[in-house]
Amino acid sequence: MPYRGHIISLCPAIAVMLFIAGHLYAETPAHTQATGHANIPGYWVPRHPPRANYRIDCSINPAKGTLEGAQVVKFRNTSSRPIGSLALQCMAYGNQILEVIGNGQPASIATGIEARPIVFSLAEPVPPGRTLTLEIKFKISTPTPSNVPRKIKLVDWHPRLWWGFDTHDDYEVTLKTPPGYAVGSSGFYDQQKDLYRAEATRSFGIFLARDHEVLEARTGNVTVRCLYPPKAKECAELLVKTATDVIRFYREFYGLYPYRNLTIIPGQDRPVGGYPVATALVAIHGMERMPEKSNLHWRWITAHEIGHQYWGEYVIEKDTPDWLWIGMGIYADRAYSRARGLGTEKHAELMGRYLQGIQREYDTTINRSLEERRHIEFDFNNVVIHGKGYSVISALDCVLGNKLFEGIQRRCLKEFPGRRLGAAEFRAVCEQESGRDLAWFFDQWIDSNRVLSYEITAEQCEKKGTRYISQITVKRLGDLTMPLPVEARFKDDTRQRQFTDRLLEIQTVRFESPSPLTQVSLDPDKVLPLAPPPGFDEEKLMEKIGTLPWVGAGPQTLDFYKEAQKHELSHSSAWFKLALILYDGKYDQPALRAFEKVEKYAQIGSNREFTSIVWQGHLLDLMGKRPEALRHYQRALPKAGTHQMRHDQYVIKIDRAWVEQRLKEPFHRQ
Repeated sequence: MPYRGHIISLCPAIAVMLFIAGHLYAETPAHTQATGHANIPGYWVPRHPPRANYRIDCSINPAKGTLEGAQVVKFRNTSSRPIGSLALQCMAYGNQILEVIGNGQPASIATGIEARPIVFSLAEPVPPGRTLTLEIKFKISTPTPSNVPRKIKLVDWHPRLWWGFDTHDDYEVTLKTPPGYAVGSSGFYDQQKDLYRAEATRSFGIFLARDHEVLEARTGNVTVRCLYPPKAKECAELLVKTATDVIRFYREFYGLYPYRNLTIIPGQDRPVGGYPVATALVAIHGMERMPEKSNLHWRWITAHEIGHQYWGEYVIEKDTPDWLWIGMGIYADRAYSRARGLGTEKHAELMGRYLQGIQREYDTTINRSLEERRHIEFDFNNVVIHGKGYSVISALDCVLGNKLFEGIQRRCLKEFPGRRLGAAEFRAVCEQESGRDLAWFFDQWIDSNRVLSYEITAEQCEKKGTRYISQITVKRLGDLTMPLPVEARFKDDTRQRQFTDRLLEIQTVRFESPSPLTQVSLDPDKVLPLAPPPGFDEEKLMEKIGTLPWVGAGPQTLDFYKEAQKHELSHSSAWFKLALILYDGKYDQPALRAFEKVEKYAQIGSNREFTSIVWQGHLLDLMGKRPEALRHYQRALPKAGTHQMRHDQYVIKIDRAWVEQRLKEPFHRQ
């Protein structure tokens, strides 16, 4: 999938890409094709189309630019009406030859061979409960290429029953391919029958590649295969290792993994993400340029694409725009990232796309007609479908709670395999499982351009007897209303959390504790797209912080610290500079909190993350909290690696040796 704007597109929301015989083609998916066949006698679409079995013998000749095959398609008419006419979705390019026989009698094409889709009439209608057997021969040829292609990717390559939307079918595919090509597909290989099998398959994809190697591993009954060019071996090893771990995690998280195999293939040359090519077939971009991205990136994108095997492949998206399967897939890889300690940096970036759209005053209403979307001039796919789509799912999880929301997902997987899940069906499940009317949530998030924005306007803590009473005033600044988590931290390192009332514009949240209040925050888990208050400009704040001197900045640093804290600045570089300037001014407690922010927002495994943990130890030493300081040094040591950072103004070089020395003796201000 190519770029849309300057941000990568993770999943193909518009076109399916095909590379055959040296030519690149884009075919529009079936559900966006013209559907003007309703007036053809006998043609109609069942509400729940029957599940078909495809037995395909296929031969591919890249040198001649031909794809030739014969298929037998069987299904039982599970509807209550006779079926007399059917539609086939075929290739949208090349010269085609198509022959169709239904239950032993030739079918007549009603629309012409060039139509998309092709509608044909059976010699005799198939009554309810009876089986139809279609015998279809097909041949596609394109101009003979000047060079035999190195890679061939086929999606929607065979004539397939077309219902106007995706469905699940079962496949047995025999492939005849030229020697020297490694083969990847949506099916697992049945060695005894020398064919590829796939069940509950939305789309059967094929990938052929010359001069590629194959790495294979198993987890339970699932085979993971990766086709890769030799220079990408190290990346392929990481992808396969990650994929087996992800499948194990998702199997436990969801209670199942829907397919017997997963095939990973190389995508674009640049490391810009990936996309699901077809069922059980995913592409990862830039495998030969592995060093340009961190291990976090490769592990995360693998988890992300496997998440779409549940949402998008096993459970099929119903709505357009298709935000739901995107949001659910991202939620899945977030669960994996949290469980494996990968952090949520990537998820903050996705949510940030939506927040940037708000700042630019885009209309981010999700529920838009096709006609409306045609006139949208901004990157709707990345800002709304990906950014806001994930934000909606994350906000719903926050409102309902993790355990309940995970149960909702498992129910959807149980009730909607091979079926289309849209916002209406999803909302119904959420309401049934939670026992709540959620119209207020879905109407605001899906059907409006409202913005979620709240801030803490006052904090008060008073001692009454042996207890402390803290009162936090929260004000709604935006026009989207929902309950918001407020967390209070106390001097004894305990925490309490409460939710605000969504109906109140200004309210006071009360906490009672045995020790005084030290810190309070909205959305402590950072799972909500909280927009900055009107008038706040994050870029200007970062610019101002960037102009501050590293030493001798004075009391004004506290003002910037308070503003960054108030608006939840999420840039580790800005927090790092603030933290060092606060240390320079001997504001040790704010400096410690600032370094905590650095660690929170820094990339996992980065030099900045390592250094921020060490600096937290420094400041705890200065406060006389040696046991806590030691815990931070011990936590930093495994992350040291070859990292180092110099602070020449203090004659400090932080590296492994420095941490080992701090474990022996406390830090003292230079």
